[in-house]
Parts: sequence; C-alpha cells; structure tokens
Amino acid sequence: MTARFETDVVIIGGGVTGAGVVRDLTLRGIRAILVEQQDVVHGTSSRNHGLLHSGGRYAVRDENAAIESYRENLILKETVPGSIEQTGGLFVKVPGDDDDYVRQWLKSCEKVGIPTEEVSVKQALKEEPYLNRDAEAVFRVPDGAVDPFTLTADVIADAADRGGGLLRYHEVTSISRQNGQVESVTVQDRFTGELKQIETSIVINAAGPWAAHVARMADVPMELINNKGTLTVLNQRINRQVINRLRMPGDADIFVPAHNVTIFGTTGVNVDRPDDTSLDRDEIREMIQEGAALVPEVENIRMIRAFSGSRPLYQEKADGDASGRGVTRGMALLDHEKRDGLGGFITISGGKLTTFRYMAEKTADLAAEKLGVQAECTTDREPVPHRVTDRDFSKWDLSPAAQKKVQYWAGTNVERLEKSLHESVNASDVICECEQVTWAELEADFPEDRPFHLGDLRRRTRLGMGTCQGTFCHQRAAALAVENGYATNQEAEAALVNALETRKKGMTPLGDEQTRRQTEMMDAIYCVSLGMQKEGESNV
Repeated sequence: MTARFETDVVIIGGGVTGAGVVRDLTLRGIRAILVEQQDVVHGTSSRNHGLLHSGGRYAVRDENAAIESYRENLILKETVPGSIEQTGGLFVKVPGDDDDYVRQWLKSCEKVGIPTEEVSVKQALKEEPYLNRDAEAVFRVPDGAVDPFTLTADVIADAADRGGGLLRYHEVTSISRQNGQVESVTVQDRFTGELKQIETSIVINAAGPWAAHVARMADVPMELINNKGTLTVLNQRINRQVINRLRMPGDADIFVPAHNVTIFGTTGVNVDRPDDTSLDRDEIREMIQEGAALVPEVENIRMIRAFSGSRPLYQEKADGDASGRGVTRGMALLDHEKRDGLGGFITISGGKLTTFRYMAEKTADLAAEKLGVQAECTTDREPVPHRVTDRDFSKWDLSPAAQKKVQYWAGTNVERLEKSLHESVNASDVICECEQVTWAELEADFPEDRPFHLGDLRRRTRLGMGTCQGTFCHQRAAALAVENGYATNQEAEAALVNALETRKKGMTPLGDEQTRRQTEMMDAIYCVSLGMQKEGESNV
C-alpha cells in the first residue's frame, strides 16, 4: 500500500543546493519536503576542495561567477560561521606563468570589486613555508575554507527545526504530470521498499549530476555536462591559507586547509555517468607533478586518500571542451513551464558551493512566485545556529583535545551530547584518535530513521577521516553500536565491510608504500583477525 503525503514543494537532491532551497522555502512559510536517494551531502557537495571562493579564480573569465562568489563569501561568513574558517588566501605566480595574465587578473579583480593586496615573496614564504621559493609574485585575497559536511547538515537541521521535511534514503521512482502540470512525486524507501506518493504543486530538481535523469522522469529533455574532478588529501595541514596558482584556471592549482589536513586538486574530465567517481593512478600522478610547481614538497608529503566527484555543468549547446573548464561556473535556473511547457517543474544546476545560498534564493523566488507567496528571502541575514557552544564540558572526563572537538562541534546536538556524557559508560571514550571523535558524539548522531551506517556517522563527526582512514575506529564504533543496541551483529558487519571498501577505494590508487602498508593492515584486522569477507567475495 502506498502512503500519501501533501506539500507545496518537493525538492529532489540532498546536497548543499537542495539544503539551501528547503531552508529558504521554510523560512518563507512554504511547506517543503527534501528527498535524497542516499544520505544528505553524499554526492558532489562533499566531493570538492572546500574552498570558500573570493571570486578571484573566475575574475578574468567568468565575471558574473566572480561577483556572485565574492558577495556570497561575505554573506556566508556572517550567516554560517560554524562551518567556515576565515583563512584568507594567496594567489601565487610561479616561473613560467604568464605576466600578462597577472595584469589582466588584477584589473578584473578591481573591476568586480574583489580586494587584492600584493605581498612580498619573502613575507609569503614566512607565512607559507611550503610555497615554491622561486615564486615571482603573490597577492592576498579573502578566500576561506568551508566544511561542506557541517554546512549542509546544519542548513538542513535548521530547516527541519522550522518545519521542513526530509526523506533520506528515498529514491524518486516517478514524477506524475497531468494537463501540463506536475501533480505528484512517488518515492521508495531504499531499506523497507515502502512507496510514498507526495502530492505537490512544485517540484524542484536540485539533483546535481543526476539532474538530467530527474528531468527525463518528468519527460523534460535536458543535457548536462558531468565534469569529474579528482582531489587528494594530505595527511597534515601544510598551509594556513588557501594557496591558488595565479594563472588561467587549470588542474592541480589549489591547496585548501581543512581541519587537520590539506585538500589538493583538482582535475577536470567530462564523464558519461553521474555516479562515476572512479580514480585513475596516472591522473593522480600527473596532478601531483603539476602541483609541485606551486608547492614542491607535495611530491614527498604523504597523501592519505584520493576522491572524485562530478560537477553538474549546464549549457544549452556543448562546446566540445573535454576538460569542462570553458563552461561557466554560474548557476542555471530553468523554469520548465517557459522552457518546455511543464508547469511546476524547476531545475537548479551549476554554480559553486560558495554560491549555494544565492542559488537557493533565486530558486525559492521562482517557486514563491508560482505559488503566489509574497514572502521575501531572509537567508542573507538569518544565521544558521552556530556549531560552537558555550556549554561547559570541563566537568566531564574528556581529554583536552576531545573537549575542544566537542566544544566546537556540538551545534544542535548539545543536549544529546550532554545526555550521553551523563548516562553512557563509554561516553568520554575517544573512538577516533585522528579526529578526536568520542562515543558521546557518535551516540548523539545516530540517526533514528535509518539502520547503522558508518559513512553517515563519518559525514557528521569526521569518524575515520584521519590518517588511519578508519582502520581502528570503525571497529570500535561498530562494537559499541552493537553493545548499546544501536545495531545488530549483521548490521554492524555490513557497515564495516562497506566502510572498509569505501576507504580503500580512495587509498589504493595512490600507489605509495605507506598507503599499501595501511591497506594491508586493514585487511589483516578485518578480513583475517575478524574473519570478515571482502566486498564481493563469498564463503562458498
């Protein structure tokens, strides 16, 4: 039997754009339900370098994207402070880079209003000792670092607290239309198989790389370029600020500090499938060699994993650019009533992590207009609840590092954290030494609506994101989950197998000796000592 719901707007896609849309609509008093086929921030929104753009990267070639990026940079620093580190950034010219481009870049930044400050190479090397010592020019810009996991989770949590709906692990199976108007969306629970029909006036397609697939379900033609970028994670934080190469945007020209590590990349290759997150060892090797022009030591620093994700780039006509670099990074907001004659269907695509709020604002403007709602956007001044809490955790038996992590990570979970610390025997145990994740954090983040999944916990707490990539902490977390009744033995083992293979997927292509030894240790612990199967193997 199919369960039935009714709402004003259904948003398809639980990345940062969909999160922004559901929050914006909810703040306007519009009923909205967000549907995501997996966990929130599972796709492209979590597969990037986490750069809060100043707009400098696009100043020369994409003026509108540059203007949008700088404006949103300033807004997000005020409205989502818990997910942003105001690192600042440097644009660095190295030998062989074009002098004319530097002059053009400075003029373009001035034209669009992006502040730049020339820094002496001596001063830049003092601030960032890993920089190429032969650098020829350095300029400071207001870049920042943003955590896409906490950003998306907090935006959605705020929407939910205000009445917004969320269906995780629900896959859209059909979009019904009648007389040129969408009327409902049918979704299926990926765990129970239950079907749910949601009657709605508006469907917003915010599915990222899957947007073309969703459009086809509504019988709407749409072409989308899925441009895959590969990045690597260095096992230490080598830079205080974002480091950009001062040239026309290309591969391997950004180093972004992210908590205790640095994210380096990226590449750009058009792919056929939206779920193509494959990794190529030769591509990674070439990226590292190219990145050495900016940070020579990158060839010697250990990398703990690689990952990739597809940028959803929209343009009406393909230009044959296999790198995708020539396609605008501005957003594409498509009103399919005007474009294709289907009322109530909207697609939002393109854009950047930095511009998600603005993309959501314009999308919600269009939806509100169609619904006859006059309420204006307030997300440019209405802050998301800060993750940092003023609660005192010193009374609990936490290590100094774990106490600091909890203090700056509690957010809306603070009451659940305190409950766990008060009631749970293992609450103060550090489960993940690399990221100082305690059992109290994990217990506070166990989802009530889904089975036990280590990846879901990782996205919310950074469990297993450190140097050992979950080699030790995944087993501890699973054991305590079973002991405390959050998972059965079978669920825990399935979660361990999935987590093991996911982590190894990002480690194996690196091909270095340290990573090889780490993966062998993983196999020894999980597949030998615990007698677990590798994914795809059989006991038969």
